[in-house]
Amino acid sequence: MSDQTVLIDQFLSSVIGTIHPDEIFDSIIDTAVRLLSPDGLLLTIRDDVSPSYHVTRSFGDISWEKDSFLDSSILLEQLLNADSYIPFMPGAGLPTALDGVSSHTRSWLIRQNIIGVYCLKYNRALIGFLFIALHNHMPLSADQVSALCKIGFYATHALRNANLYMNAYRASITDDLTALYNRKHAFEMIDELCLSGTPCSLIMLDIDDFKLYNELYGSKEGDHLIQRCAKIILSALDADDMAFRFGVDEFLILKRGSDAAAAKAFTQSLVEVLTKGSMPDMVWEITITCGISVFPDISADGRELIHNVEQAVYFGKLDGKGHLIVYRKGLENRSQNPDIRTAYERVAPTIYALTAAIDAKDNFTFIHSMNVSKYAVMLAEALHMTDNDIEVVRVAGMLHDIGKISIPEHILKKTEGLTPEEYAIMKTHVENSIKMIRYLPNMDYVIPAVVAHHERYDGTGYPRGLKGTEIPLMGRILTIADCFDAMTARRPYKQECSIDYAAGELKKNSGTQFDPELVPVFLSLIEDGKIAG
Repeated sequence: MSDQTVLIDQFLSSVIGTIHPDEIFDSIIDTAVRLLSPDGLLLTIRDDVSPSYHVTRSFGDISWEKDSFLDSSILLEQLLNADSYIPFMPGAGLPTALDGVSSHTRSWLIRQNIIGVYCLKYNRALIGFLFIALHNHMPLSADQVSALCKIGFYATHALRNANLYMNAYRASITDDLTALYNRKHAFEMIDELCLSGTPCSLIMLDIDDFKLYNELYGSKEGDHLIQRCAKIILSALDADDMAFRFGVDEFLILKRGSDAAAAKAFTQSLVEVLTKGSMPDMVWEITITCGISVFPDISADGRELIHNVEQAVYFGKLDGKGHLIVYRKGLENRSQNPDIRTAYERVAPTIYALTAAIDAKDNFTFIHSMNVSKYAVMLAEALHMTDNDIEVVRVAGMLHDIGKISIPEHILKKTEGLTPEEYAIMKTHVENSIKMIRYLPNMDYVIPAVVAHHERYDGTGYPRGLKGTEIPLMGRILTIADCFDAMTARRPYKQECSIDYAAGELKKNSGTQFDPELVPVFLSLIEDGKIAG
């Protein structure tokens, strides 16, 4: 068995036994040195994300100059069609396969005493080059070229397999939507860092009201928001930081060091960028609740580190929105989140104060809200909705016009028809209601109903032009209750309508303005005398 055959067998054994590209690169250089006895070798490999090539390994007296090679797409085509090994003699002109290189490249090839280049190809794709330098300019023998081609063939297949493995591994630890690391990898890396005893800080970022955002704008826009946040987070990371998508609307950042004050300053700066400008066409500005925990100062291990950061976020949300809480011992001793009825009772005085303020500008708003709430609850009960959903409907009816506090009094009290400009101002009360509700603790659950109470079943309503069952059920309920009271109540600019007339209008506009399945239920309440105007 010849020495070359032994070298090739040894090379094949080494690259078959590894899935790490770095080990394959080392084997290429080591084997080429023993096979060719060169004065210099330079291995360049194509980047995964661009057509450029970078130096991966080198040997001997050879230096790389940036952009010294592959400066022409025409040249790449020529190399694809050329033999794998391209020999040439410095000073004697370049072979046809290297036509198109720049004068800078030609000078570099001569200065470095390059006698040939091996093109690493896989399925007609160039993946790298091995430059060979010899000061005596002696060409390689036919046996050496043959052996080099065998090494190159095995190397490209080994690199391909390694690349497939690395791609599969990256996919297993990466979130598809954001390209951040995923939840599974978060647990792995946090455990690894804590088991090694490395001090670290864990930051959780939780987008407030993300479920509501999806309900209002759709999952596609929700994905865009998540992707935008992920991009900003990645751009803010230090070299040793790692970022993960931990939940649907949650991100984790793992930082070296347990300085809680530094982690807090970093988080505050990041949130400022994340929330600046928010997203276009939004009813409200994005807020993010954040938690921070540190190891080993407060958290004893990886599991406790994650638990504590989740607790920090949980209690941050109890305080409202947009808070940043650094976990401390005893945080769990705080009171727990109240139920919906208790939450409403806590803010009821504020709600009554706001509706009273509106009533001072428009004497009919307060009683109208009371009536809408009453009718909506009756319809919800007739639909056999859960107690929880009925409570949501009741509160939404109370709050649906709360944004009218921002409408000028002369528009609210105008007795004749509104001009297009005035009507545009009046329509803003829906978005204003949402903005106000968001600052009432634990009232977020009423937002989908409130924002939808001027939508029409045929899609011609506002503010979003939703159609049919795209409109939240509770919003469709409020629309019927709101319009029925508007027709049957006295106003300065109109006489009240009879209940029979209002019932007729509901029936006539069923399927256009109103949900055709809800209208008969509401009409049956009128016929049974349960709703008497």
